[in-house]
Amino acid sequence: MSRCIAFHSYKGGTGKTTIAANLAGSLAKTGKRVFILDLDMYAPGLHTYFGKSPVSDIKNTINDYISGKCEVKDLVLDLTPTIKKLDGKDSIRGELWGCFSSPERREILKIDGIKEDKNRIAMLRRFIVLTNDLFIKHDADYIILDSSPGIRFWAINALAVANDVFLTLKLDDIDIEGTKLIISDILENFREKSNTKYSILLNRISGYCMPPSNSEPIHIPEFDYSSSTKRIHDEILKKLSDEIHIDTISAIPCYCDIQFSQKEFMTVIEYPTHPFSCEFEKLMKVVDMSD
Repeated sequence: MSRCIAFHSYKGGTGKTTIAANLAGSLAKTGKRVFILDLDMYAPGLHTYFGKSPVSDIKNTINDYISGKCEVKDLVLDLTPTIKKLDGKDSIRGELWGCFSSPERREILKIDGIKEDKNRIAMLRRFIVLTNDLFIKHDADYIILDSSPGIRFWAINALAVANDVFLTLKLDDIDIEGTKLIISDILENFREKSNTKYSILLNRISGYCMPPSNSEPIHIPEFDYSSSTKRIHDEILKKLSDEIHIDTISAIPCYCDIQFSQKEFMTVIEYPTHPFSCEFEKLMKVVDMSD
């Protein structure tokens, strides 16, 4: 069954783009046909994970499509050769395609500056056509949406069309209270009108943590929590789920060698045995169970 998964957070800095990109890469490795869309219309950065320049590599953006300047077939960019090159082991069995937003200020203002309801509705209709076309005409198994943080127009649209919403947050008061606000102000209304499933995805919790590397993630074959650390995490997750009334599907430890790297990595492709990559094997099982 085809699925549309949206990653959302109350504020920036939760790592949702990193998780979205690496989940898309993980699914493509297993043979799925995956499309990832950068819907952070206000501060897009997904292209950096694939080494793409918005000037020389990306001919058409989601901004162009929403504005009616191009069609879906002109928008999608084949990222499969990119991840195959990063992989270098011929282990990519599926395909990965990307749709990117423009980071240029004037293009962002064109989208964000639309205030008239009729124009916003027209843009929303084109966005719905985009996701439908990717499923029907482009045979997508998965569409991954990386939304903008907070409660903004395009973030709400991403949540509205998704089958699954992964609310990504760190364990701090601002994230937790902000996530509760999103649930009470937005998601409760969606629940009455759709079958969308909402889940909490914790990132950068205490656990595996090392000083940052100056170059690239450290290649470590495996990592196991101590029993006491796991017990503390389980208690935190249960308390959070009880407070928010949404299940927690994953809790990814802090990996400082990734968090503080100067470069954005497709870690699951470039460093498949890194403990961060192993977290995505667990996450894919959860995704498969929702199909």
